[in-house]
Amino acid sequence: MLSYWEKSTLRHFDLVVVGGGIVGHFTALFYAQKNPTHRVAILERGLFPSGASTKNAGFACFGSISELEHDVVSIGKEATAVLVMKRYNGLKLLRETLGDEAIDYREVGGYEMCFELPNQERIDFFNDLLEPHLGARPYTIEPPEGYEFSTKVTRLIKNALEGTVDTGKMMAALQQKVAQAGVLTFTQSSVEELENTKKGKVVHIHNPNGTVAFYTRQVALCTNAFSRKFLTDEELEPGRGLVLVSKPHPAFHWEGSFHYHDGYNYFRTIDGRLLLGGGRHLDKPGETTLEPGVNSTIEKALKEDIASLIAPGVAVEIDYMWSGVMAFGSSKQPVIKRIDNHLVAGIRLGGMGVAIGAQVGLDLANEMCL
Repeated sequence: MLSYWEKSTLRHFDLVVVGGGIVGHFTALFYAQKNPTHRVAILERGLFPSGASTKNAGFACFGSISELEHDVVSIGKEATAVLVMKRYNGLKLLRETLGDEAIDYREVGGYEMCFELPNQERIDFFNDLLEPHLGARPYTIEPPEGYEFSTKVTRLIKNALEGTVDTGKMMAALQQKVAQAGVLTFTQSSVEELENTKKGKVVHIHNPNGTVAFYTRQVALCTNAFSRKFLTDEELEPGRGLVLVSKPHPAFHWEGSFHYHDGYNYFRTIDGRLLLGGGRHLDKPGETTLEPGVNSTIEKALKEDIASLIAPGVAVEIDYMWSGVMAFGSSKQPVIKRIDNHLVAGIRLGGMGVAIGAQVGLDLANEMCL
């Protein structure tokens, strides 16, 4: 049962953000900064964000060559350049808002592993495409020296403008920033229904204590793949990603964020451990799911990659693993749109939530302030 105070004050807001991940927090933050007298709430169904915001690998990246080649095919080269800049500007906004020290940002470079000698013309094409926008030519071909990778790795294509973050520190800094802006956060609050009214929405929530209704003028839907519950007509496909973390080993002393197999696989080191993830392409039907879990086929393949590609001859012991859920469509362009007079959505981040999340949040806040 609700008290008088809970009924009269704690259920009424100007904006309710559904989803307590990167996009949801940045949407709430930027909206609250633009509207300091408005009441703003974030609703998150889990104790921690339920998608991939705290379950990613901490890559501050905006696109390897092979990933961008797929983007050029699906959306064209000019749209690809625009998408890259949205990701790049999102990273800049993330860093400027929270500070590099708070998120442990390190511009250590992003590296794509090549198993054949790379084509310099490919590198030149993307440098030419992005230089007018970035003011730099980010891609260079590097020898794989100093990493002790397998001899199968012939070269590395480096993106000098990419790096890594500490995902836990990033989310903690973002939560603190949002709280300082006066935003209230409710975890373990699953939104079951968005009911329309003439003045806004009634947000029906289920939590461990029962059900409750929040009343708001606007709702921002920031639940990525989980948004299919409310947006049944939107092109939105979940994609689960597996991450393994090894026990500490002296071999894992190098820095950088690494990709291979067209960006589907990725790895880095952290605290003397190897962090390796991906492999979704090995079983796309099985990984097109909203459910957490470990795909044994992908787990086996990732462990084999450690022995055959990343750290041959090193006795690597996996300490633990987890999975997160992303959202994809026919292109990697995010969906940022107004659904009706009282509902906006920022979803389908294409596996680039760390890079693009802050920008999507800003775009949503701006949309609601028009």
